[in-house]
Amino acid sequence: MKYASRIGRALSVVVLMVGVGIVAPASIAHADKPTRTVVVPESIVIPVGEACSFPVALDVPERVSVVVTEFADGRIVTHDRAKLTLTNADTGESLVHITSAMITEVPAGGGEIQVDISGQLFMWFYPGDQGPNGLVEYPGEAFSVNGHTRVTVDEETLVFTSFSIKGKTTDICAALATE
Repeated sequence: MKYASRIGRALSVVVLMVGVGIVAPASIAHADKPTRTVVVPESIVIPVGEACSFPVALDVPERVSVVVTEFADGRIVTHDRAKLTLTNADTGESLVHITSAMITEVPAGGGEIQVDISGQLFMWFYPGDQGPNGLVEYPGEAFSVNGHTRVTVDEETLVFTSFSIKGKTTDICAALATE
């Protein structure tokens, strides 16, 4: 799951996470038995140009619940529950984000991975990704997504090649910006 940090990029988790938790693929000893891994994400700072026009500190509390289950067929299912603090590192403006999501990743063939997210999750988008408002430009975008989100990720470049949501998005950069 080498692109995990891309999706979550900060997900409080994985699939999007090391700030969203990056998880190295575990070898599956028994083809019938899934491998479960508890991920302990770390607090990070998302630099300018990778989400917002200011650095965003992502504080991940110690008691975060991120469980990643890998199946023999290539599916990866992540359950993520966290109470994150997101802070504009330039101004100190902050907000609390509750993450409660199930993320399912499935190899889609042709070098792509289909990611389905159900629930609420913090996601950030690099310039060049497809995001909630179409093609993301500099300095990037950050959103709280709530509902059913579907993302297609290029396995090689980790670029989000498609994004759709049945639900709502909240612009985190705007919420953390000073007036």
